[in-house]
Amino acid sequence: MALPLATELKTHLFRMIAAVVVLDAVAMGLYYWLHIRSATPRIQTLFTGAWTVVTLGVVLTGLGRIRAARVRYRRRLG
Repeated sequence: MALPLATELKTHLFRMIAAVVVLDAVAMGLYYWLHIRSATPRIQTLFTGAWTVVTLGVVLTGLGRIRAARVRYRRRLG
């Protein structure tokens, strides 16, 4: 039995939020472990850019799952 749409959307949303929180925690840990604070400005920029791109990938994947759930629901309605 399929989940009601609201429940399915909340599930996808909370998973996406949790993934971003975990990603940020890992990135912050790496920031301090790799001593990015004392690195050259170029390294700091590369680290921040990579963090941003990975975060964008996680968010776009999560939003894609939310959109797919909404499309499936609309198709079931006819």
